[in-house]
Formats: sequence, C-alpha cells, structure tokens
Amino acid sequence: MIGHDPDRTYRAVVIGAGSGGLTAAIGLASMGHHVVLVEAGDIGGDCTNVGCIPSKTLLHAARTSIADPLAHTRKRRDELAHEEDELIRNHELIHLVRGWGSLTAPSEGPHVVRVTDGATIHAIRAEHVVLSGGSQPVTIDIDGLDAARTLTNEQLFELTDVPDSLLVVGGGAIAIEMATAFAAIGSRVDIVELNDRLLATEDPLITDEIESALATHGVRLHLGTTVARVVGDVAHLADGSMVDGVDRVLMALGRRPRLDGLGLDQAGVEHTASGIVADGWGRTSVDGIWAIGDVTGNTASTHGAGAVGRRTVRAIAFPKLPKLGSMGAVPAAVYGSPEVASVGRSLDEVSRIDERSRLRLVVRYSDIDRGFTDSIERGVLVLDVERFTGTIIRAAITGPGAADMIGMFTMAIDHGVGLRSLFDMVHPYPSHAEVLRQAADDFARITYPSLPREWLAMARGRVRRVRRIRRR
Repeated sequence: MIGHDPDRTYRAVVIGAGSGGLTAAIGLASMGHHVVLVEAGDIGGDCTNVGCIPSKTLLHAARTSIADPLAHTRKRRDELAHEEDELIRNHELIHLVRGWGSLTAPSEGPHVVRVTDGATIHAIRAEHVVLSGGSQPVTIDIDGLDAARTLTNEQLFELTDVPDSLLVVGGGAIAIEMATAFAAIGSRVDIVELNDRLLATEDPLITDEIESALATHGVRLHLGTTVARVVGDVAHLADGSMVDGVDRVLMALGRRPRLDGLGLDQAGVEHTASGIVADGWGRTSVDGIWAIGDVTGNTASTHGAGAVGRRTVRAIAFPKLPKLGSMGAVPAAVYGSPEVASVGRSLDEVSRIDERSRLRLVVRYSDIDRGFTDSIERGVLVLDVERFTGTIIRAAITGPGAADMIGMFTMAIDHGVGLRSLFDMVHPYPSHAEVLRQAADDFARITYPSLPREWLAMARGRVRRVRRIRRR
C-alpha cells in the first residue's frame, strides 16, 4: 500500500528498493511483518532499470540480430518494470513511501528514519532499519571530454541511435559486456584499460581467451594505458597512441557505494570509503541497523545482495535463532561472448596456499566432444584444488553456459565436495559439462597412483595453513 501510519512503530524500514531491499521487504512481509519501503527512484533499482536486465536484453538482441536493438531493449525493460504495481497489489504489509531516507541520531526507543520528498518530511519509527541504497557509477575527469559525449550505464540504454564509434574506459564486466553488444550491433569499439589485461581479478588463462574473442569481434584493445585527453573527436592515450573518430565515451570503471545522505555519521554507523561495515547477516555497528548489497561493498551483484537479504530477513524475523555458519560462496559472472564465471578464493588467496598442497587442472572445451561438434574455438575450465581430496579452492570457466555451469562448483564448495567424489558423477553426453568430467578424470589419473604421497601433501598443507593463521 502507499503511505504509512505516523503513529505506528513498524517492524522494519527498508531504505532502497533494489534487489537487496525488495528481498528484505518482501521476505519480512511474507512472514507477517509490516514494513515501510522507502524509495525515491524507480522500483527495482539499477538491476531492473539500468543494469542486469537491459544489458542482458541488449546482448540477446545483438546475438539474435533483432531489428533496432536499442528500442527493443527499452521496450523489454519497461515491460518488466512493474514492481511498484505488484507491491501495491500483492503485498499489503509493505507500505511504500516515496522520498530519500536517512538515519537520525540514536535514541532509547525505536529507530527513526527521516524521509524527504520535496518539501514534505516524514518521520518513520521502526524496530529495525535495513540500508540497501545500492551504488553509483565511478567516473573520471578527462581533459577535453564534454558531458554530451559521456555515458555511464545509467544513460547508455536511452540511446536511440547506435554510435558509429564507442570508446569504453575500463576493463571489467560492464566494459566487456557492452563492448560485445555494441560491436555486434555495428559500432566500432575500442577499450582502454589501465591494467595490462582485462578482468584483472580473473585468471590470466581466462582473460587471454576473452581478449582473443573480443579481438575476433573487431574490438580494439588498448591495455596498460589510459585516456590522457580528448581533442575534437580524437582520444589521445597516455602511451602516445590515438583513437580517432570517437562518437561516444562509456565510463565503465566500476561502481562505488551510494552513501551520501544516509545519515551514517549521525546514527553512529561504521563505514569506510568501500562502504558500510557489515557482516554476512547484514549487521552493522549499531544494533537494529542492517546493511545489504552494494552499499556495503561486500557484494557487487544482484544475486549477492539477494543472498545477504535472505539472511537478514531470517535474523530479523527470528531473532532467537542462532546466527551460525558463514555465507555460502558467491559466484561472479560476465555475460560476454563467451561467458565468464568464477567462484571460490581470490587469485591472491590461492597464490598464498603452498603450491605443494594444491593442484591446478586445465581443461579446454576443444578437448571434449561437444567442443568438436559445436566448433568451440575458445573455452577453458581452470580448477585449483586441494591435493588428495580434490576440494575446490577456486573454479573459473569461460565458454558457452559458463554462468549456468558455475553452480555445480558453487555447490561443491559450499558442501565440501571434492573431485574425488565428483569422479563418479555422470554427465549427459555430449554436453559442455564434460569439462568437469574430464577434470575429475585428470585428477584421478594424477592422484590415484600415489595416494599416500597425495595424502601427505594435503596434510602438510593444512598444517601450514593452521600455523599461518595462528601467527596472525
């Protein structure tokens, strides 16, 4: 319903109606709690309106040669943007209040959230406050670049014409996905990335495949440099090279938590430049104030925000249940061509594990029969596993269906299932999942002939990790 009762103390106020906020509000309402949902912009947040949904729609339109892909993307996005009607119609315990929400100074009673909508100010009382304000694009100033030619993901999908030339600044997920899409619908695309490779947090074996694929699609890569200045329609790069005929510039440098105006200092909520400090349940430094999603910097994905949001719902709705166990592994995915997905420890964390206690397994799609039947030129599975058990430390895939296949490895990590157990798993033939079957076969071939030695390497590795933890 629209509005709230100013004399009532609600179970929770949720600030932000993106993925995490909707998860929290709908979850609490489904358990019988009255919730106020505060949102000044579009319901659904970035994902529905300027992120996941329009970007994947544009990629599909490009892949299937749909006429006028930009208009098609907006139409499909707008067809999905009906969350507000659904909230009003289906969730009578959710009270939607329009405006900007901020925390106030702590008091002995319920938390008070101030909501400003123009000249109107509401004061809403609640036992709990959930902060889910999302994030905003990171931009940089480039000498000579005018605002009329500059885009972020928040303006990109409002283009009515395909740019003749698109210069993408950045080398992360947004950069790769939009470079893939716009190259397919007719733009000349250049990517400028300060790091010496794209997707710097992914395995080099993965990024090599992605860079080769983008080059095949006609995308020109300028790595290890940045845009120094723009003169007319020419971008001058720091390495001395130039990109001429630049029509539009897409800032794809990542996102930062949207913290301004939340009243964090006034309420005493601990935060840094990286976001609000919160644990895997969403708990902040102030009792009864929770934070989930991009605003914390802990997760930078819709599925990550939703996962924490579900834990927050449980913690608020059932406060006497013990908050045991850590959050499960959260996979990452990039929907370029081919897709990229990964889960598990970071590359830095893997590198700190003694090489003698782990194995690296690499299986290329060209090594399996489905790779042959589909003429898959680029695709690889990279697994870092513990010796003897084959416990998954990190999994990374690039290839068809990578974002779907990563779920098997996520489940294996969450439940401690190693390649020794997965060796007996049967996969349909021929399928892309046979890369996992091949990895399990390779693990068995390497380890089975010398099980005592493998067990000893595993045991020594675990002892070294325990000693390193104790020294910290």
